[in-house]
Amino acid sequence: MQVSVEHLVAASGVELKAAGKDLLGRCPFHDDREASLVITPAKNLWHCFGCQLGGGPIDWMMKREGVSFRHAVELLRAGALSAPRSRGERLLPAPVALDAGDRALLDQAIRYYQERLK
Repeated sequence: MQVSVEHLVAASGVELKAAGKDLLGRCPFHDDREASLVITPAKNLWHCFGCQLGGGPIDWMMKREGVSFRHAVELLRAGALSAPRSRGERLLPAPVALDAGDRALLDQAIRYYQERLK
């Protein structure tokens, strides 16, 4: 399954305009007054000349959602092309109770990894 960077960027609310074989838009990751975000559909890549970031669909999801590589892959696999979320909003349930005490957190973490490593 291949996910289009162009569709991911557009789903993030970035308006894209054709510029030859590429598409240009304003980067949502920094205060962009000019179109410094370049999408190359033929290679399925993106690059921002303003913040010097770029990559493929997974990199876009990692940066946009603030998640790990694995989580970004899971989101793409699930078809999560919705509007951007607020930075602190969790996308997956926490594997531990975040308000638990130190000992309880340690016990929860041990159980979590024991179950995953079986």
